Amino acid sequence: MHQPHEVFPGLLILSVLAAAFCVWSAAGNEVNLCVTAGCTLFQDATLMGISFWWFGVAAFATLALLALLGAARLGTAFAALTLLADTGLLLLMAVTAPCISCLLVAILFALLYAGFRQVLYRKRAVKPGVTQGRSLLLIVWGLVFVINAWAVLRTQVGVWAITDNAQEATVRMFFSPSCPSCKEGISLLSGHVDVAFFPVAESDLDVYKTEHMLRSLGQGTSMVEALELAQSVEKSPILEAFSPDMLLLRLRMLCNKAHIFLSDSQRIPFFEYQGLPSMLRNKDKNRQSRKNVIAPSPSSSDNGNVALPLEPQIAGQCSGTAPCP
Repeated sequence: MHQPHEVFPGLLILSVLAAAFCVWSAAGNEVNLCVTAGCTLFQDATLMGISFWWFGVAAFATLALLALLGAARLGTAFAALTLLADTGLLLLMAVTAPCISCLLVAILFALLYAGFRQVLYRKRAVKPGVTQGRSLLLIVWGLVFVINAWAVLRTQVGVWAITDNAQEATVRMFFSPSCPSCKEGISLLSGHVDVAFFPVAESDLDVYKTEHMLRSLGQGTSMVEALELAQSVEKSPILEAFSPDMLLLRLRMLCNKAHIFLSDSQRIPFFEYQGLPSMLRNKDKNRQSRKNVIAPSPSSSDNGNVALPLEPQIAGQCSGTAPCP
């Protein structure tokens, strides 16, 4: 008497859910699960004019059918092919930008491959005591996946501004409270340019100076005055130095410093532009309206705003009382 074929319910449900997620993503869902640039990069990626998401739908639908038919051997082989293709996509993301939605799909592919492989191992007549061997494909996939996961974590290390205009400012200045060149830049820029200031610590004393600046700014002091008042600060007692607020401040300043290092620089002041600074737009307008006029000095613009006194990106490095190169 013919026995009905075996159905793999767990693999079937997982495949259907994965296919539904791909359909939802291909249709342009309104819920933003992604927080990385890779999501925008790969959301509309196509192959032969077909979105990657629809290829995912086809792959998961096929795996669901194989799970419904109980085809362990064919399901394992097809799952291996999909995981191999997904490993290639992970490699592409590793050298460009990771996509969180794509990483979620990658996990589903890996789970389905491992599930079909386990079912196939169970169905085979294996002698007692013999264990299932490791999958080289899963190992390679896991290594590439970890690289992408680390890239996501690294990109999510946010920077912290001591001022409240971090989102609106078109210029970012990373500074140390002990850097003479930084002091000069802050005195020239603060109040004149739409700039946000991001503190980093060149020494442990910079942490205490930054904490003093925070309190001064909270009392309504200007950035220049807060920096000046912080110069006389000394180290706090050991218990206060490791209070929760101070530990959080140390972490924030370390993240700022890591951002500079990840930007292939190790020097401060460090400048970043978020779009075209307003001072440059105003200067360009004045140049268009006035001809045969001597160009303004580097320290000022025609409308009274102060321009950047230092070169973009890298502007020299200094520590304490040491002169900047």
